[in-house]
Amino acid sequence: MESVEIVQAQPFAAINSALPCDEGRLGTPDRDTTSMPQSSSTSTSECVEESKPAVGMEFEGLEAVEAFYKSFAHRVGFGVRIGQQKAVDNVVESKRYMCSSQGFRSEKGIRNNKKRKREVTRCGCDAHIYVKRCSGNTYKIHSMIEQHNHGFVPPDKLHLIRSNRGASEKEKVIPECDEALRPSIGMAFEGLSSAEEFYKSYARHCGFKVRVGQHKLLNKEVVQFKRFMCSREGFRSDRGKDPSNERKKRNVKVTRCGCNAHIVVKWCSGNTYKVSSLIEHHNHELISPDKVTKSKRRVSEKTKNKLSSSRVPECGEALKPSLGMVFEDIGSVEEFYKSYAHHCGFSVRIGQRKLLNKEVVQWKRFMCSREGFRSEKCMDVDDPSRKRKVRKVTRCGCDARIIVKRCSDNKYKITSWIEHHNHGFVSPDKRHLIRSNRQLGDKAKPTLSTHCNASTGTSQANRPDHVSKGRSDNVGCTERDLQKYHHDLCSKIKNEDAQMFVARLCRKQQVDSAFFFDCDVDDRGMLVHVFWADAISRENYIYFSDMLSFDSTNTTNQHGMIFAPFTGTNHHLQSVFFGAAFLADEKIESYAWLFQTFVRAMGGVAPRTIVTREDDRMKSAISNVLPATTHRLCMFEMLGRMPEKVELSLRNNPLFQTRMNECVLGSETVFEFESKWDSVISDFGLEGNQWLAERYSTRERWIPAYFTDIHLSGILRNNAWSKSAKSFFSCFINQKLSLVEFWLRFEAALDCQRQEESNADHTSACTTPQLITPWGLEKHGSLVFTHEVFERFQEEVVAARDHCVVEDMAQTEGVKTVAIGDEGSDKVREVRWDAVTMTANCSCRLFESVGIPCRHITLVLRSSKLNELPQGCVLKRWQKSAKVG
Repeated sequence: MESVEIVQAQPFAAINSALPCDEGRLGTPDRDTTSMPQSSSTSTSECVEESKPAVGMEFEGLEAVEAFYKSFAHRVGFGVRIGQQKAVDNVVESKRYMCSSQGFRSEKGIRNNKKRKREVTRCGCDAHIYVKRCSGNTYKIHSMIEQHNHGFVPPDKLHLIRSNRGASEKEKVIPECDEALRPSIGMAFEGLSSAEEFYKSYARHCGFKVRVGQHKLLNKEVVQFKRFMCSREGFRSDRGKDPSNERKKRNVKVTRCGCNAHIVVKWCSGNTYKVSSLIEHHNHELISPDKVTKSKRRVSEKTKNKLSSSRVPECGEALKPSLGMVFEDIGSVEEFYKSYAHHCGFSVRIGQRKLLNKEVVQWKRFMCSREGFRSEKCMDVDDPSRKRKVRKVTRCGCDARIIVKRCSDNKYKITSWIEHHNHGFVSPDKRHLIRSNRQLGDKAKPTLSTHCNASTGTSQANRPDHVSKGRSDNVGCTERDLQKYHHDLCSKIKNEDAQMFVARLCRKQQVDSAFFFDCDVDDRGMLVHVFWADAISRENYIYFSDMLSFDSTNTTNQHGMIFAPFTGTNHHLQSVFFGAAFLADEKIESYAWLFQTFVRAMGGVAPRTIVTREDDRMKSAISNVLPATTHRLCMFEMLGRMPEKVELSLRNNPLFQTRMNECVLGSETVFEFESKWDSVISDFGLEGNQWLAERYSTRERWIPAYFTDIHLSGILRNNAWSKSAKSFFSCFINQKLSLVEFWLRFEAALDCQRQEESNADHTSACTTPQLITPWGLEKHGSLVFTHEVFERFQEEVVAARDHCVVEDMAQTEGVKTVAIGDEGSDKVREVRWDAVTMTANCSCRLFESVGIPCRHITLVLRSSKLNELPQGCVLKRWQKSAKVG
């Protein structure tokens, strides 16, 4: 047999420098790796014959084969991929090394547009060498193919070939470390966690970080091997670096540099693991030990010295965890470790876990709450003007923890335990403040729910427990815990909020047949309209439907839906609720659906008068659905917007505000209003104000002087009525509430409103107001009117007695016409009194607009020697018996 030189295993970079390339082989213009030639073409590697592989070439081990072929590939200009091997009794009998362009990429994933587009690098190249084991543990090239079907990489791009990315002898950095801390082939560990902890400790002393790599499972339970490597292993992918991509993306610092430093541990019998592979050198500089994993975390020297000391908590042996301790389930583990932490004086945080089949916990980590460090992102404030909550630093890199793993009998065993901490512990009198030890009791949860429904907040919910239990450490939770519990509860129902809200209305309708509700969804099944009105609301509408207010200016829930209530005024001058809706938008169709549903809920009876804000879409819907209803605009909404529409100098001008209020509120006739309006516009130079000009063109819809003949429109003169309607919703409007939480608060507020009406009914029925005059009309009014209405009537009686004088009187065919002067006004009022029909009318039109006899009518009735108000002067809606009969 011809003698063959045996090649010794040498470092890859050393072979590259020892074997020079053929200078005339590379760099020709026609070789370009960007265009792949047809498979029929072949390329033969040009290299010195001494450095070429040949059949029969023998090597001292597989490492020498791999190093030789990679060196040859580096000089030629192609990459190497490790192929199949055959092993007998863990000894490799044969192995294949081939060109990285061998084979073809499967079509699986290429047709899937959702996957990242990968460059095609395979072209079916057959170049390879095949080695077999000989006697003496040497390996010989048994067969080879030298020809390639693609071009080669030019010299200036050789460093980019994946298999050639390695550190040269100059670039190799061997960590300096105590030999006792250095890993070695064959080193054994009791479990993977011990191996990980050992390599991380070694990395901290040497000055690099560790990343956990691939692993392989044996029987889906036991890890057969696992790789722990330098965090700078590999290279960052080019995904997302397309210059044409205009999408803004966070700049990620480049930390990977292809470092090969790693260890691989393999499973042995007895649940132990041995180091089977090791690369110690790095291709980058190592950092000083005091900056490892903390290089960007600001820890003062004083703090470093304080944290360097190790503390072992004092606790009874029965409460301490230990390796091998078994628990029935994960819940028992958490309860045990939290109990141990409570006695020792530290808080627990739940760490990582691994699930099997997305259900069963395979292993889980419980650690001290001060584990790790807060990231730099949470510590720095890039923009000083940006308001940011200052968070206290609680993390200090504590390593105390336990790790439990699932056993074959579905129980959990402690496989790793670190007892020592690097910080002090909480004193016994402060242990009730440890976060993981705080919990809401069975009494605190319903108390919190009650206070939230009453819109009193979590602070009020926490006080009863403090009072009843005497001390704060006996409560078991803080106000912050109540807030977090409430927030988590709202987050859980967020996705099913609308469905739960509608289901709640359905159940209420099943219990009470008089409860009305209707809803509408879009094509996607999303809730867009919902309306409801209970039995009491529908009954109130029967008695007080002569005037109705509709408000759609409130956005009251986290879905951005518009809350639109219908309200009116009861016989106590209180706001009364008729019904409400949620709308997803303010389109004409949405308002039309709502008004149609409202009329249907009220038995087909449309309101006599409706007052709304100024909105063209709402106006169109009302004119189409409620043609017989008088539509008026809210005067106070107009006056509230006026300061924003005038010059800055007039906004705080008291004279302008007084003149405008007197014009709008004090005008009794159309002529009087128009005269005062022209005077205000002229005196304050507002002729060019477009907004005021547009409001003047719609004056018939919002100025009271234009509709004094409509019952109850005079109530709009009093802002107290508008505030009463707003106060009902003040506890839950303008808050980002869920629909379910809104409903609970709404029901509580509605009960309070109705309780106020019951209190007023009781007061009017069981008490008598104090009289001021001896007139029988006043006494009769105190008997028929509710107390709130009687107070306004009593003002008119007193004014008739003290300020009104009869100036002239005429009588024709039973109708008496009386001219009455008022000391507080230069106007003379004319009252027509028909003694046959017992009806009276006054030119001030207070009775027509408000429904209460004015001072002028009262004086005429007094002069006619009447001791009781005629039936025509007492409206049913203002009487104590308004809701009777």
